[in-house]
Amino acid sequence: MVLCYAKEAIVMIEEQIKDSLEKLQDAIERADAAQIKESMTFVDTALVTHRKDLDARLKHFLKNRSYLKALAHLRGETDIPKGRCGGRTDFS
Repeated sequence: MVLCYAKEAIVMIEEQIKDSLEKLQDAIERADAAQIKESMTFVDTALVTHRKDLDARLKHFLKNRSYLKALAHLRGETDIPKGRCGGRTDFS
């Protein structure tokens, strides 16, 4: 039973990280400094707090602030390019 709860908690935090990354992307497009700060703070805190539980690839993306890649990973995309965001320019 504990294992199921732990898995549900991880899924929940990953959904919260995904939501925060989507808000961050939107805030960047709108140049909303307050929302950018709030979203980045949440992501940074989630990484520190849940480091042991998060998927290794997601941790790598978040640690390196590869937010586009982290968001793509959380959306289940499989064609995430290696290197510097594969030349993407739609998310700073």
